[in-house]
Amino acid sequence: MEIEISDFTGCKIALFCGDKLLTILRDDKASIPWANMWELPGGDCVIIMIGA
Repeated sequence: MEIEISDFTGCKIALFCGDKLLTILRDDKASIPWANMWELPGGDCVIIMIGA
């Protein structure tokens, strides 16, 4: 799977506890991108349009 930088809308954060960096291990499922890889906490942004 090839992902362009523009494909991600959201944020990530680097959290430190002393000299340690908090990371998350992604699920090991073939159906998700970057399965079984370490990443920073955060997520994508879901934009919902609500009519007036």
